[in-house]
Amino acid sequence: MNIYSLIFPGFQEDLSVVGEPESSYAFLASRGIDIVRLAVPWQRLQEIPPGGDAADGLAQPIDMAYLDKVSEEVAEAGRHGIRTVIDLHNGCTYPWGGGDYVEGSLRCGDGITEEHVTVLWRTIAERFTGDQRVAALNIFNEPRWSVGVDNYKRFAQVAVDAIRSTGNDHTIWVEGMLSDTRGRLSTIAPDGPWIVDPLDRVMYSEHFYVENSRANYDPDADYGRVLEQLTTFAEWCRIWAVRCSVGEVGWPSGGDGGFQSAASAEGWNAVFEEFYNIADQYKLDVTYFAASSTTREGPLLAYVASSPGLPSSSGIDTALSQSAVIERHLSRRADSLSSSQSPE
Repeated sequence: MNIYSLIFPGFQEDLSVVGEPESSYAFLASRGIDIVRLAVPWQRLQEIPPGGDAADGLAQPIDMAYLDKVSEEVAEAGRHGIRTVIDLHNGCTYPWGGGDYVEGSLRCGDGITEEHVTVLWRTIAERFTGDQRVAALNIFNEPRWSVGVDNYKRFAQVAVDAIRSTGNDHTIWVEGMLSDTRGRLSTIAPDGPWIVDPLDRVMYSEHFYVENSRANYDPDADYGRVLEQLTTFAEWCRIWAVRCSVGEVGWPSGGDGGFQSAASAEGWNAVFEEFYNIADQYKLDVTYFAASSTTREGPLLAYVASSPGLPSSSGIDTALSQSAVIERHLSRRADSLSSSQSPE
């Protein structure tokens, strides 16, 4: 399950209002969730100073207070038996993360240097070395096509090297690029995985959505493309004998408390029940996108708060229509993510 509650708030002077209350993790655990992927914004770890630009931001030291906030989330989840994938939610770009382009952003190889990535990932890895509450480290989220394939591959290796230089032995997630077909791993790495890891603990990952993931379900539409993309990814993983995960998949909620009708939710659930069945067949790990107590405005959110806010007075306490599919596919493997857990 992806937790998006460090992203939604943007910059906040008071860090106590961001993230999830511990009750959220208690609720998720009660639903069978035992792995979360926590989206962490690079631009909060190195804040652009007032009047500055992206280069000035990258010149700042890592904000240890913000890293403490990440550690707090890991600890809260851990107290309820949930392990965390720490996801640097930037696409080899800064400060541009998810969503629309941020003017003045830098890219790996174009303003972002190997040293920037090394310092960042070395600092994160040092904080969580030996922490068994952490399941994995996700080095970049949806790397942007504009970074370039060769640059992305090089900087992904730089991040892996930085992590391993600290003695950190967590599994490392490496993604395909954000570009529907041309950025898929089978396209950018047709000759197989490229990361060299002395511990051989790399998990390759891709994200999957239908073309218009906010639209109502259309019973006359063909949604087979997302299933074909998943199968292509799964076959790439099988052929190259590597561990793989679906880092994100999501579809709209419906019915009671949801964004669409109950009939629309039923249709979407049927499509993605088949998606999860394919993932099960290939023994792929899946983390759904997403859950948060900050807002209920995201149509893909599957677990939300009855009283959303900054902070939320209720925490995550409500399961929406997608949860029926998610909860039919829990804890499938004994050897997923790290050595002993499987994701949701």
